Amino acid sequence: MKRLFFLFFLFSALSAGAQIITYDTIRVSPDQTATFDKSKLRFGANLGLSISRNYTNLGFGPQIGYQFNDYFMAGTGVKYYYTRARTNEYEIRNNLLGANLFGYFYPVNFITLFAQPELNYIWAKFTSRTTKDSIMDRGLVPSLVVGAGFRLGRSHVTLNYDLVQHTNSPHPEGFYLGVSAFF
Repeated sequence: MKRLFFLFFLFSALSAGAQIITYDTIRVSPDQTATFDKSKLRFGANLGLSISRNYTNLGFGPQIGYQFNDYFMAGTGVKYYYTRARTNEYEIRNNLLGANLFGYFYPVNFITLFAQPELNYIWAKFTSRTTKDSIMDRGLVPSLVVGAGFRLGRSHVTLNYDLVQHTNSPHPEGFYLGVSAFF
């Protein structure tokens, strides 16, 4: 009987000190759950082609984005550029392989703000045409391109600027015009 009495008091003490744990939940109807919507995917590409007798520039860069809502689209891309330029004194061959993230913010339906951090690997060969001496150069080149402009449907026309301004940046110095289209 003492054992039963002891167990009763022990159980009473433990149950009195126990806390009741509740979890607050918010009920969400099935049509409000977050799901991946394939129709919000946007595909685009950087394309470049410029050929002349002394200059060649080829570029290709597929992009994929996701339209999260009416105000924001973000995504990623890769690119490859090849450039060859020749003068009477030298020839340069430049290769670039890069990856980027991008985001477009639309504060108003027709205005866009743009940001694109990227990391490019460049390898180049500079050859003197008279002495045939060559200099090789390679390395990582970071860029952070920002811009603002107009949104025309799924296309953008922006005035851009590379904030990093690395000496080997593939982007021009100062401000430059950018055009993009997504489908």
